[in-house]
Amino acid sequence: MNKFSLLILSATSALIAAPTAIAEDHFYGGFEFGLSHAPGSKLNRAADNLRLDVKKETSPVGGLYFGKKVGSRRFEIEYLLRRNNFKSVDVLRSGTSGLTGNLSADGVQKKDSLMVNGWQRLAGSDIDWSLLAGVGVGMTNVAISDLTTNGTRIANTSKWVPSVQVMAQVVKPFGQGLEAGIGYRYLHNFKEEFSSSAFDYKSFQHEIFARLSWRFGADAPKAAAPEPMPAPAQKPVAVQVAPKPTPAPVPAPKPVAPAPLPAPFIVYFDFDKDAITGTAAKTIADAAKAYHSFKAIEIVATGHADRAGSVRYNEVLSEKRVEAVKAALVAEGVPANKINNKHEGESNPSISTDDGVREHKNRRVEIKFIR
Repeated sequence: MNKFSLLILSATSALIAAPTAIAEDHFYGGFEFGLSHAPGSKLNRAADNLRLDVKKETSPVGGLYFGKKVGSRRFEIEYLLRRNNFKSVDVLRSGTSGLTGNLSADGVQKKDSLMVNGWQRLAGSDIDWSLLAGVGVGMTNVAISDLTTNGTRIANTSKWVPSVQVMAQVVKPFGQGLEAGIGYRYLHNFKEEFSSSAFDYKSFQHEIFARLSWRFGADAPKAAAPEPMPAPAQKPVAVQVAPKPTPAPVPAPKPVAPAPLPAPFIVYFDFDKDAITGTAAKTIADAAKAYHSFKAIEIVATGHADRAGSVRYNEVLSEKRVEAVKAALVAEGVPANKINNKHEGESNPSISTDDGVREHKNRRVEIKFIR
């Protein structure tokens, strides 16, 4: 087994064995462009025992792709076009051709490839930078168009051949369902045997590329569970004093202890958002009403976030959420100086999860009353 086969086997094994993280699944599609460097290719022509090392220019590469993201993996179909102009040939064995030395060359090497790719996320998360590694298999139409040197046409033919590729890219989501990526690709075409022209040709590519993707068909977020209403206040029970046979004065009833404060109000947020939803606005209005009814002295509002994203990002997000809740409470008539804000990021989840996992009940602000 050669070194290239070992590389493909190792990359494929890593892709299959890597764990799948919980993530939002969706379809995606986009286009890519970059530069394709084609190192020297060995051409052997049996008719005149000619052997050449064919040099090519670095040229653009571009194409389209469509796929689906499933957890931490991606599966896609990719179509790419490459056009590398021939630059020169080194005559390694002249045979009976009469060609010798290093000669300039004309013509174009064209490659149209149709590949099936698999990607695995190795690091990062869905809402931040992430590192992907991938492998692909498919077919490439290798066309040698008018390879000519020293006035002699060497080859003019084409053929579909099996191909494999290994890739790596760094991606980052942004905007409304957009994703950008930059990466590297190694494309290997198995040796092309052109029986019609009695020669063989071996070629491969090193490429850097940039991608722009559009996401669509994402799973709809699950509806939020109904939030608990505050417990109704308990009415004091009137104390009935039995009449006494003597005209002694009736003792005054003992003072009734104030009703206990209601349980904390929980305001939930959408993923990666600090905006107040309709359900959240009703919860805040109920909390403000309870504040006035129970004569609470102070409100403590604490912001939280789930574990999708970095620790610093979630700390800032939880601060924005608690500020939004405070502004809504003030709008409902609660004095601003009676609200004490705190934010704890992802450090105090309602439900424990692994890092990077989205959990609706952890994206919250707790409103607690204090006398």
